[in-house]
Amino acid sequence: MRKAALALVVLLVASCDSGTFDPFDNDERYFTVYGFVAERELDHKVRVIPVTRLAEAIDDPAHPQASIDAVVTSTDLRDGTVTRWGHRLERFADGSYGHVFRGRFLPQPGRTYRLEITRNDGTVASAETTIPRFPFTVPEPERLFFPYEVSMDSALVQDVELPGIVSPWDMHMVYDLQGTFYRIPYGRTGVRTEDGWRVTVDLVRDARSIREVYGLAPDAELPLLHAMTLQVRALGDEWDPPRGEFDPEVLAQPGILSNVDKGYGIWSSIASFQYTWIAPPTAANR
Repeated sequence: MRKAALALVVLLVASCDSGTFDPFDNDERYFTVYGFVAERELDHKVRVIPVTRLAEAIDDPAHPQASIDAVVTSTDLRDGTVTRWGHRLERFADGSYGHVFRGRFLPQPGRTYRLEITRNDGTVASAETTIPRFPFTVPEPERLFFPYEVSMDSALVQDVELPGIVSPWDMHMVYDLQGTFYRIPYGRTGVRTEDGWRVTVDLVRDARSIREVYGLAPDAELPLLHAMTLQVRALGDEWDPPRGEFDPEVLAQPGILSNVDKGYGIWSSIASFQYTWIAPPTAANR
């Protein structure tokens, strides 16, 4: 973002010298948009910033930029249902204000939604997102869950395939130890495959984490492992970064990760999935 700002400053200086260049002329970009919709949630927010020659710096509700010429709606492209989003001038943690619109509806997996920001003169900026969904056909267990492997340093690991999920964001492993559940964060880890994502579960490391997180002695005996669940929050395709990597140096370049027509920013979606499997007796004992 700093590089992009520096480039804009250079262009502005050049325009002052030549008198012939205006970076806002004929650009046809009217709003910057930041937000997403989440499956299983009713309330959603999106921030909208008008594209002007002046940076948005609203420090008081009486500021001239505290009002906005914009109507925000979203449309379910399958059944045509339209939701109008309500506007609020919201105060942020740093004391500044911004235009936040709120919509209330329950997004459905697999459906595409179109967001439109409309000015009084009829100008429209828009973005679309399709809610990620779990594949209709779940592969056989041996396709999802690779055999356990024991390394020379006594690590016990298992690879898990996530077909159809190309960009997981937040992942957790939940261990069912005879009816007591322990949740271990995995974040965004793993590698991309031809048809999805693969993550490696490290059972020995997670057993150590369970003892630490839940205040158990390092040598405390844990109940016998019964089942494991991998919980995944998957990102919409609009958030799929180049090569699957969230590299700030790459994403800072304008237009690399944006899906707004006649605008900047991104409006995407998140969905939640979980995969559960029973631990074989040999792995449970280990």
